[in-house]
Amino acid sequence: MKEKRTNSIRSIFLMAFGVLAILTSFTHTNDKPKYRLIHNNDGTDALANMWFNRKPDLTREDINRYVDMVADAGVVTTFMMCTGSDFVFYRSKYERPFGDDLNGTLSCEGSESERNAFKNYYNNFINLEKEGTDIIDASLTRAKERGMEAIITFRVNDLHFADTSKRCRVSYPDFWYNNPQYWTGDDTQGMNSAQALDFTFPEVRQHKLNLIREQLEKYEQIDGYDLDFMRFIVLFKTGEGPSKAHLITSFVKDVRHIVDSVSTKRGKKILLSARVPITVEGSLEKGLDVREWVKLGLIDFISIGAHWRGETAMPISKFKTDLFGAGKQTIPVYGSIDDGGYQPRELFSDGMYKGMASHILGQGGDGLHLFNFYFADYGKVDYEKALNKSGLVCRTRSQRLLTELGTVDKLQTANKIYCASDGVTNSYGVLQVADLPMACGNGKKSNASIFIGDAVESTKPKQQILFVRTDRKARMDIYVNNVKLSNSIPDYAEKYDRLHGMQEGEEMFAFELPEDCLTQGENTVSIVSKSNIFVVKRLEVALNYGDVSSNGYF
Repeated sequence: MKEKRTNSIRSIFLMAFGVLAILTSFTHTNDKPKYRLIHNNDGTDALANMWFNRKPDLTREDINRYVDMVADAGVVTTFMMCTGSDFVFYRSKYERPFGDDLNGTLSCEGSESERNAFKNYYNNFINLEKEGTDIIDASLTRAKERGMEAIITFRVNDLHFADTSKRCRVSYPDFWYNNPQYWTGDDTQGMNSAQALDFTFPEVRQHKLNLIREQLEKYEQIDGYDLDFMRFIVLFKTGEGPSKAHLITSFVKDVRHIVDSVSTKRGKKILLSARVPITVEGSLEKGLDVREWVKLGLIDFISIGAHWRGETAMPISKFKTDLFGAGKQTIPVYGSIDDGGYQPRELFSDGMYKGMASHILGQGGDGLHLFNFYFADYGKVDYEKALNKSGLVCRTRSQRLLTELGTVDKLQTANKIYCASDGVTNSYGVLQVADLPMACGNGKKSNASIFIGDAVESTKPKQQILFVRTDRKARMDIYVNNVKLSNSIPDYAEKYDRLHGMQEGEEMFAFELPEDCLTQGENTVSIVSKSNIFVVKRLEVALNYGDVSSNGYF
């Protein structure tokens, strides 16, 4: 039975990688969901010209170079550009442009540096406007020229600019600022959640629809429109999601109607997609009845993801099973890899990115959705400075890494690190599927699972290493798939940069795994405490296929 299950998982994984090899094919049928590697960016990095030494005179040519760095990786099929949510990146009938202080009449008492940052955004907005364009138009036009799908992504309820303590009027969207009676008033969900617009109110839903219709009608080059519910996933007061999900379903119906109307006028199909929480039940808890959306044919593809803090072990197999049940898969489901890291700004390493991508594809994901995959200045990386002391680990996003994520012959045998979900990425109360953190008591066997997407029986990594992080000093016996581990190699923790982000009192353990210990699919890690009670906070497996020059950094 285990051999049959392993072969089945291997088939799914190899099929996903086979689709990767034909990225240039854009055929979409119900039998074979369309593969996408999506590059989704919030736009502010480009508007601030962060990639080109923050020049205060942004031009269309700068935006072209920005898009070209993505296109030149040779693997991205779909370029998504954010509209700025309610704080828009264009001239709108319904909202003030991003950073506009109305000729200095809007104050920013909290921070002069923040005021100057918004002034820089607006100056660059004006520079593009003088060229007859804006960041959305310029980037999506260039994306089309470079052979990528061009999609607008709309942050349904962005809370970046809802912090009343900042006393920075220039940073507050007008509709939000002028209508506090529509705020949730519920501060239990996360940062700025009390000031989130509440979709219970028809006025809120209509305001969003006005913006969406305006954008769909304005940008004729687009191939699709994306509703990003994860930025931020607060739509109602805590606990009201299931009972008010019909309001969001009605909202999505209205968006679908607008999309179809514009599609008819233009004589071409415009797609509608959504980014939602990582479980079907978690989506419903927040007010998103994704099963009903699929049943009604409202969306063309869906991405699942976390809010900022990345989910290292996306439960995409469970999501697809719960979404489609025993029925036929009707739309593609993609896994989103976010930029937030394990801890805030503890950036994922190259190997972790490759492990997350392989996890998504190995669990039957139909493609990858990279969220805020920022490059360094000019897309160049000084690897002498970016690498850890051993020269094995890099934590700087690059074109090289982007190409590895989307190239079959590199990803299958790329150096990578698989990570179990650490169980603490449930920002804004989103439900998770996680074994960690896991308490271990004296003499008690505690079990957790870590998924391996590689067909390790055939790819044959040169070395397989298990890393275990505990909240305090611990003595333990460790088993992987009932094989007791004995070869402890403590110096590997530093060599593979697994001490990164260590908190006070935590301890890291490293063990070399026997050659035939791992299997493709779920692997059980069993831990028996030999002394005190402790908590396992992270489980990671590094697969070493060879020199970093040919197999990539960890």
